Amino acid sequence: MSLPSPQPQSAISFDEEVDREVESRIAISGRVTIDSSPALRALLFRKLESSQRRIVLNFEGVSYVDTSGLAVLVEALKAARSRGKTLRLTGLRDRPRYLLEAIGVLKLFEDTQEKADL
Repeated sequence: MSLPSPQPQSAISFDEEVDREVESRIAISGRVTIDSSPALRALLFRKLESSQRRIVLNFEGVSYVDTSGLAVLVEALKAARSRGKTLRLTGLRDRPRYLLEAIGVLKLFEDTQEKADL
């Protein structure tokens, strides 16, 4: 009897553009899952400790977000607000957008429909 092969870990990548005084823009690509959400969390909390007042996450390249990814976003939003900072999501579409809308958290973020420059 053979066991099924383990699924490959979800890949996620980040492309960052920083205005040192005001804003950090991060384009995310891939799937935000239980395997990749710790990397997103680490990046977000590192950014929350920086001098930028705004963090903009571009989700155009994200095809899937699971509940662990959602938890990271909500945790980061709470931490940003407690520090007087802003966390904004752009480029949300398809399943990731539907998840945030269905659960009712999309309205908590400063969501914009504009295409991000990243």
